[in-house]
Amino acid sequence: MSRKRHIDYGLKFLHQIMGLKALHLGMWTDEMPRTLGGVPAAQQLYTETLIGFIPEGVRTVLDIGCGSGDTSRQLIAAGFGVEGLSPDAYHGELYAETNGKDVPFHLAKFEDCSPGKTYDCLLFSESAQYVDKDRLFPKCLELTRPGGHVVASDFFQIAPCEEYHMCFVEEDFVARGERAGFKVTAHRDITADVVPTQDVSLVQLRHAQAAFQFALDAARNEAPVLWKLVRMFLGKKIEAVRQLLYEKLPPRLDPKRFLDTVRYAIYRMTREG
Repeated sequence: MSRKRHIDYGLKFLHQIMGLKALHLGMWTDEMPRTLGGVPAAQQLYTETLIGFIPEGVRTVLDIGCGSGDTSRQLIAAGFGVEGLSPDAYHGELYAETNGKDVPFHLAKFEDCSPGKTYDCLLFSESAQYVDKDRLFPKCLELTRPGGHVVASDFFQIAPCEEYHMCFVEEDFVARGERAGFKVTAHRDITADVVPTQDVSLVQLRHAQAAFQFALDAARNEAPVLWKLVRMFLGKKIEAVRQLLYEKLPPRLDPKRFLDTVRYAIYRMTREG
């Protein structure tokens, strides 16, 4: 039986429809408009800040959960030897378009990757949350040498909560790293800088809800026979989209709920020994 091809439809929508290069949050300054038009500049500031956490002496970087490859592109421009990693086939296509086919891309989950080498720095940009918590740092040990680094930027739960259940509780993340021999050598809480992304996303969510409802109403009223067939074959998927738009995303994007439940931080952890 062939393996089902996984595609990141969230990135595909943002990339092809909205013209954005990445899924990650942005860091906002007072000068940036709180609109969709301000997102690229905010995401660029985030990427520059993230790259700034990579210390001197690093030559090779594994970009884990590399998405479209835009961060890798900027790392390459800064002089790093970079490889991308993602379990998503669509990411692989975009990565080659962005960086050329000569830049290595590994189609695999982080836990399962076996590149046969080690790296000076492992970079996680909102991707550590998708890695099995018990296997993250053991794999980091496998892919680094003493003195190597892990740079991770992500949502971290203040306390366990449903909206961000995939993310590490911040204290647990640090403790797991320390038990594996990785010491925190740099840290920055950028929650206040990224929270405007929630406000912009909520506006876009309202547009998406309106478009979804319009499509349903138009189908029911203008093509009732076709609508019955669609419901018969795609009813579960339509309901999944409805739940996403009206039940799952609103609390996750609510700025107050965001501030009450998570911190957004960048960590650099250096392997001892």
